[in-house]
Amino acid sequence: MDTFYEQIISVKKTGKSWAAIIGIWLLALVVMAISFLLMGTMLSFIGVFLFAGAIYGAYKWTSRFSVEYEYIITNGTVDIDKIMAKSMRKRMTSFELSDVSRLEKYNPSAQINGNFSAKIIACNQNDPNAYLMVASRQNNGDVLIVMSPNDRMKSAMVKFLPKYIANSAFK
Repeated sequence: MDTFYEQIISVKKTGKSWAAIIGIWLLALVVMAISFLLMGTMLSFIGVFLFAGAIYGAYKWTSRFSVEYEYIITNGTVDIDKIMAKSMRKRMTSFELSDVSRLEKYNPSAQINGNFSAKIIACNQNDPNAYLMVASRQNNGDVLIVMSPNDRMKSAMVKFLPKYIANSAFK
């Protein structure tokens, strides 16, 4: 019987992201003001395009700050996708749970030592339910993943983890 579980995590906006969003819209307002000035001259055609482009560009840029992560477990394979603006999807990583060499509670203030080919944080930065996982990928080296699975995902993961990790996983 096939095993399939999925979970979506919404990332909360930080102060930096709110500042960037406000900055983008302020820049758009400046461009719109300049386009109003151009609308009264011979360049009114360009002014209309600048006005519409400023609104469209600001909307597209700020919608990229709406980020979700999707965890998918299919028969022991974990796929982590990043979903931006509920319309664009990007595969962050894919690995086998049997290749996990480390699983522990994530502490954001702790120093993580190791030579990793990628570091992926697929949850909110200060999530108290986050776990750190190190997995080996074929031909790509080790990858460090920080994720926040719910209880259903945890029970699905334990089935496929190596026994020496599964015995102490998610405790």
